[in-house]
Amino acid sequence: MTKHNALFKTLDELNILILEDNMSMVKIYKHILGNFNVKTISIANNVESAKELVKIEQPDLIICDFILNGNDNVNNGLAFLRWIRQVEMAPSCFTPVLMATGHASRRIVLEFNKYGASAIVVKPLSPVILKQRLENILSDTRAYIVEAGRVIIDGSVKYTKPKTQDKLVYDPGFLSRLVKNDVNLNELKEKKDKVQLEVEEEDMFAKDFNAHFL
Repeated sequence: MTKHNALFKTLDELNILILEDNMSMVKIYKHILGNFNVKTISIANNVESAKELVKIEQPDLIICDFILNGNDNVNNGLAFLRWIRQVEMAPSCFTPVLMATGHASRRIVLEFNKYGASAIVVKPLSPVILKQRLENILSDTRAYIVEAGRVIIDGSVKYTKPKTQDKLVYDPGFLSRLVKNDVNLNELKEKKDKVQLEVEEEDMFAKDFNAHFL
């Protein structure tokens, strides 16, 4: 087990790589990060360029857009994340990656966590939220664990299928209906099979998702 490469660094110490193909978004990132005193920023507009910059510059932190080039299955942020989390990419496989997306569905978040995203930020960008995500990453002491040749983050938000439990039905109108229908209460006998209602437990994934990403 190990920690990520940018642990306990400050924002002004960071060398940040941004993988983003929208030049308007690049300008927004540069403006916001400049206000955070980030001095070293590299830009890649496709996965191949980002891979080369990782090898040459070894950034401290990567901001990676999910959708690139019209949602190309190969040239997208998730493909890059899967690539950099390979153990053979060490020490770059321990670089924190902040995934950015405008489509934060449950399925996408699960994929990000499965392949080792350090955090997720939802577009449109809020400077306050972006700064919070970056500072959370820099102080994140979770272990990076190697499994089956790739790196995952210990304690990542995971989805567990909601379980069911039995709950007794409360029917406040039960006795009144008995009286209305002239039923002799003394003749009622206790039944072994109680009327039950199946209910879902609270979905912990949704709770964690709201706490960490919204």
